Formats: sequence, C-alpha cells, structure tokens
Amino acid sequence: MTKAPTTGVRALLAVSGFRNLWLGQLVSQVGDGVANFTLLILINQLTGSTTAVATMALALSVPQLVFGLVSGVLVDRGDRKRIMIQADLLRAVLVLGFLLVRRREDVWVFYAVGFVHASVGTLFDPAKAALLPALVSGPQLLAANSLSQTSGFAARVVGAGIAGVMVGFARTGWPAFCLDAITFLLSAAFVARISAPPRAGVGAGNGVRATARQLLDGLRLVARERMLVALMVVLAATSLALGADSVLAIPFLVNVLDVRTEALGLARAVEVIGMVLGAGLVTGLSGRLEPGRLMVAGVIGIGVLIALTGAAPSFAFALLATFAIGVCASPVEAAVATLTQTLVPDAMRGRTNSAMNTAFTAATVAAMAVAGTLGDAVGVRRVFYVVGAITVLAGIGAAWLVTKAPSRQAP
Repeated sequence: MTKAPTTGVRALLAVSGFRNLWLGQLVSQVGDGVANFTLLILINQLTGSTTAVATMALALSVPQLVFGLVSGVLVDRGDRKRIMIQADLLRAVLVLGFLLVRRREDVWVFYAVGFVHASVGTLFDPAKAALLPALVSGPQLLAANSLSQTSGFAARVVGAGIAGVMVGFARTGWPAFCLDAITFLLSAAFVARISAPPRAGVGAGNGVRATARQLLDGLRLVARERMLVALMVVLAATSLALGADSVLAIPFLVNVLDVRTEALGLARAVEVIGMVLGAGLVTGLSGRLEPGRLMVAGVIGIGVLIALTGAAPSFAFALLATFAIGVCASPVEAAVATLTQTLVPDAMRGRTNSAMNTAFTAATVAAMAVAGTLGDAVGVRRVFYVVGAITVLAGIGAAWLVTKAPSRQAP
C-alpha cells in the first residue's frame, strides 16, 4: 500500500521545488512590502494628498483588469519557469525607476513605473499558481497554498516595518527601492533552481487570433463547470465584503464608534494576525479539510462577521469581528486556489487563474468605489448589513453549486 504524502510544513519544505519557490517568494514579498509602503510614505510626504495615494493604488490595480486575461494565455503557452524568471529580472530593473522621483512634480513617475511594474506582475502570479501542482502532490496542494499565504502576509508586514525604519533614518526612499530590486534578483535565482517537468504544446498557437481563441476557450471552461462558477461566486462575494470593509473601516471606527486615530493601526494589525492564524490552521490541518466545504464555510462566516461589524456597539467588539474576518479570509483564498489547480487541466491553469484574479480585482475595485458613496447616503452600519447579507447568500449559492458539481480531478 502506498503511503499518503504528509501535508505538514516540514514535509512541504522537504520538496526541493516547492522550497525554492517558497523561499523566492518569501524574499520577494518582503521587498514588495518595503517598496509599497515606501511609495505611500513618499507620495504623502511630497503631495500631502489622499487623492495622490489613491491614484497610486489605482495604478497598481488597473493592470490586472487590462492585461490579466491575456497574461493567462501567455502563461499557458509558454515555459512558466522561464516566464517567472524573466518577470523577476524585469521588475528588478523597473523598481529602480522609482529613484527618478525627487520632487512633487515627479510623482507621475511613481504612477507610470508602478503601472508597468504591476503589468509585468500579471504574468508572474498565474505562472506561479499554474506551476505549483507540478511541484507538490495533490493532497499537499491546500497546505502549500496556505503556507504561501501565511508567509506572504507576514513578509509584507515585516517589509512595511523595515520601510518605516529605512525612510525614517535615511530620509529618502532609495535604500528601500534598491533592496526591492535585490529581492527580485534573489527570487529569480531561487526559481532558476526549480526542476520543473517539461510541458507539451509550449509555444503553440501564437498570434492575435490564436490568443483570442485560447482566451475564449478558458472563459468557456469557467462558464460551463459548476465548481468553477461556484469559485467565481465566492471570489466576487469575498472581494465585495473585504473591499467594502477596507473603505468603510476607518469612517466606521472614527465617526460611528468614536475611536481615537492613534488606535486605527491596531485594527489593521488584528486583521493581519487573524489572516496569519487562519492560514496557519489550514496548513496544519489540511489533511483533514475538504477544500469545497472549507471555502463555503469561510465565505458564509465572512458575511455573518461583516454584518456583526455593522452592529458593533464598541471598539473591542469591532476588533474581535475584524480578527475573525481575517481568520475566515485566508482559508477561502487557499481553498479557491487549490480547487482551481485541482479541477483545471494543466494547459489552462494560467488562463483560469488569471480569470479568477481579474474577477477578484474588478469586484474589489467596484466595491471600494461604491462603498463610500453608499455609506454617505444610507449610513455605514446599513452598508455593512447589506454587504454581509449578500455575502451570506453568495455562500449559500456556492454551497448549492458545490454539491451539484461532479467530483473529479483534472489531469
């Protein structure tokens, strides 16, 4: 009898391919945390404008909406390992473009370089997600996705802390951006050490017509598979809830609960701790968890907790709800990634992952754009109630789709 592979952290890190991918991402995500937080600090220092900060966030989000689906096609017909290495090397050069900003009039360079930088990133992420099932066994996928999330959350928090110290002491952003460039080079070196099995059909079907056809093939696959439709419903609901929460959290705490400004950072820290704990629990218990049920339970939990946040009578209650939302959010993301990798054939994993990322980004941007206006019109508490109810209903709908979907694993 063949022994089932162990799903613990130690067993995962014993797999050399996954270990190199994980280490590369860990280093790179610390660098991203350093660079992104430094950008926000510098833009605020140079402009003093919240609009300028929001524009930077938009410049980093739009590329996924514009290029995400096409990037998935390129990932599916290319060498994914090579794509990841090239993306890292290109971003290592691009991040140095931030050094050109010296004064307020140069801030547009942040937007332009950030847009191009994020555009290249639309190739790396689906390539990584599509490559992962080739590096670990099926039973290890949930734990691998969850471990990647745990380390990613922690790395970005550490990176933000490093950025604050760097900018505080150096009074400039160049050390942070140079450090980020170095982390991309280290990530490329780790990815180069991965021994990935060859794929059939790489490079086939180039050209505009072939790209359009392959893109439509991927979208048709998502549309006709019940489980993939369920994943899209869950992603839309989760992004709606978390997007609205991110926009309304500060107005709710300050204007409704009368929380002092100095305490706002505590709410964000508590949410991140919850996310890390949730991802850690999934990593440790992945062998006993079924991804479909975990996903449905997580999204319904988020909906209930968002509604409870709206009913929060005190800051302590709101903090507890925020922590619990973080705990629920990580398992949903890990389960969605695992189910996508399991259900979709290797030849289409890049396209499907990009479609998921694009849907999540689109719903998040829409939620962030609408939430503020609705909050002013009907009150923040009511928006939390409505968003929570919609999220719970989406979770129930996803549960129905999951139970009706045939159970199978893609080749």
